[in-house]
Amino acid sequence: MYNEELKGKFIKQYSTNIKTRSWMEILFNSIEDYEAEKNQDICMMDSETLRPILQKLSGLRERTSTARSVMLREYAKWCIKNHVDGACSALLDEGIESVETMRKQTVKNPLHLQRYLDSICDPEGMETADNTLRCFYWMAYGGMSEEDILKVTALDVDLRKMVIRFGDEEYPIYRESISAFQNCMELTEFRYNHPNYSDGVVVYKPRAEGDTLLRGIRANPSVTSIRSELSRRSKRCIESGKTDMKLSYYRVWISGMFYRAYEMELAGVPVSFDDLASKFMAGKTYKLDSGRNKIGAKHRKIASDYLSDYRRWKETLSV
Repeated sequence: MYNEELKGKFIKQYSTNIKTRSWMEILFNSIEDYEAEKNQDICMMDSETLRPILQKLSGLRERTSTARSVMLREYAKWCIKNHVDGACSALLDEGIESVETMRKQTVKNPLHLQRYLDSICDPEGMETADNTLRCFYWMAYGGMSEEDILKVTALDVDLRKMVIRFGDEEYPIYRESISAFQNCMELTEFRYNHPNYSDGVVVYKPRAEGDTLLRGIRANPSVTSIRSELSRRSKRCIESGKTDMKLSYYRVWISGMFYRAYEMELAGVPVSFDDLASKFMAGKTYKLDSGRNKIGAKHRKIASDYLSDYRRWKETLSV
């Protein structure tokens, strides 16, 4: 933590709650490298220096960005009040810009997702195992959980009716994903690209045993292995300039949720995230004050947070 003694005093005076203090320490630790680079505490930085730092602090969820912004403003106020040498009001004037973060961490529609997948994966026609990465994100976009995605078989996929039937649910399939799904359903082997093979040499290797849609060459993937590979691909393509977007399972999943809500809104259906809030709360235990109906309030807050994020997501449609 940069300027640890000063920030430590602020944390102790600001809250006695252990969780709040811990969260504040995490926030301050996350900006330590930026402060060290400038050799300047964040409370002393001008607006121009602050903007790129605040941009990196922005979270996908609005409540995260708001909480971080409020905390940094409180720190700036405290520093000014306590006459910290060099403290200024720039943090009070600058906010964490969350719409730009939303743009870089979500997709607008199925075609946008396809363009992102084209930047990090081999073309579907090459018939490599990248088709499984594509299908993973397409099923996430359709609303499936990570664990269920790995259990889907070719028999669960109905390309004629453009749905995946799994358990008691039906999940949509989008036109842009058809080639990837067809390959994962029908191919018994994948093209294998080895860096030591000479140009023109094409090698195919059998897929792993089983009937799951995402089985690869060596084995059936795990959630961890897919997450790791997709993250590696994203990082590599950002560094090479192919994309400025950094997606993940959750970011693709929420993009799909928002896209379907937007389609309903265009059709005249009022937007509501009550069902999504109920699913989020299912199986969770919440510590509530006795004698008060807090479950309903918690449900409304979660639905309201999703609605707030949805409205920010809609702002990205014109960017």
